[in-house]
Amino acid sequence: MNKLCFVCFLILFIINNLTLNAQNKLSLDEAIKLAVENNVSIAKDKNREASTEYDKMKTKLSLLPSLNASGNVFESTGTNFDQLTGMLRTETGQYVNGSITASWDILNIASKVSAINLSKYNNESQKAQLAYTKDFIILNVVGRYLEALQAMKQDQIFNKFCDVQEEQLKRTNELIRVGSLPGQDFYTQNAEWSRLKSLREENLNLMNVKKNQLILLLRLNPANEAQLDTILSKESFKREMDIDSLYKKALEARKDYKKIEAQSMVKKYEVAVQQARYIPSLSLYYDYGSRYSSFQQRRFNNQFFNDNITTTIGVSMQVPIFNGLETRNNVYRAKQDFKNAELDVIQAKNDIYVELKNLMFTISANEKKVIYREDQIESAKRAFELEKERYYLGQGSPLDLGVAQRNYVEASLSLNQINYQLMYNRFELLFYTGDIISLVN
Repeated sequence: MNKLCFVCFLILFIINNLTLNAQNKLSLDEAIKLAVENNVSIAKDKNREASTEYDKMKTKLSLLPSLNASGNVFESTGTNFDQLTGMLRTETGQYVNGSITASWDILNIASKVSAINLSKYNNESQKAQLAYTKDFIILNVVGRYLEALQAMKQDQIFNKFCDVQEEQLKRTNELIRVGSLPGQDFYTQNAEWSRLKSLREENLNLMNVKKNQLILLLRLNPANEAQLDTILSKESFKREMDIDSLYKKALEARKDYKKIEAQSMVKKYEVAVQQARYIPSLSLYYDYGSRYSSFQQRRFNNQFFNDNITTTIGVSMQVPIFNGLETRNNVYRAKQDFKNAELDVIQAKNDIYVELKNLMFTISANEKKVIYREDQIESAKRAFELEKERYYLGQGSPLDLGVAQRNYVEASLSLNQINYQLMYNRFELLFYTGDIISLVN
């Protein structure tokens, strides 16, 4: 009975551990969502985008009249000559002044409209920057995740060949003991075993580095080790590989290109804002004010609310005549900045086209490489098996066996590398066409 309870408890313990391990594994989809929610660069760009929203509101409200209230309270001591008594008197008096002024610039409306458009496109630029930062972080997460998985797969490859080499070492030692092989063959086989174990440790270190880089991107607790899910979702990458259609899609969806376009419009309206400084400023203003002085006999309420009330309505004009050519230089500089921004748009289009074209070549080449690497690994495996058979039949040398095994190991690592590189290239295609954000949905 006790043995049966122990077996049941052990089975439950193993199942529970397996369930916990499965739950704690971080999938690529989960990693991408965590990055979008937690990444520092994305959070900073969200704050900048919120600031430009306030700038939009501020420039719109600039079309309305401005309203200001002012007031002061002070005490003044001075000497006065009293003409009635013919004497000098030193007196201290208290004063209170207050006013409300409304002012409205009615002539330079064009400048304010240009400023509104400038702030609008500045906000569009920052929104595009936020979206591009998300895309870029997603691609980085994909890269780090796949690099870690590649290192994990390489660890399996190294572990497999370490086991193979260990078996060969045992078999060699037994054949040496019966006199079928010379004693120095043991050291040759042992040296190869140590080399493989060293390579595995180097790869394990690389794997941990890539995992830690991923943790930083996701802003997870660096004290916890990331357990990655080796099973990737079956994302469809079968896309039309026509350069013209991909290029058109990229221009419509790429957020970095949208940002450059918006920045170009910002520079355009900056020219209009600077040119508006040539226009005279014409403002309507209205002022309502009152004052109180302790030197007057009437009380504060009578003076401030009845006796001393003044209202002023007027028009103020300011005509720019000469300011050391500052306005002209600002306009010229703004025009040059706009021309440069237009050049940036043209260059961005060319860059996008070349990026897509190069990536298409890379994907096509890597797809062919996979076929060649698969053929290479089959040939290397067969050569290794034949060389191992020759060696243990006494017809081959340990050096030839070592070369065949190294070729097999390198072929396995190369195939693993090109498979993950091709997988990353397909994610890159999503990024370069502006569609990588679809991985979050």
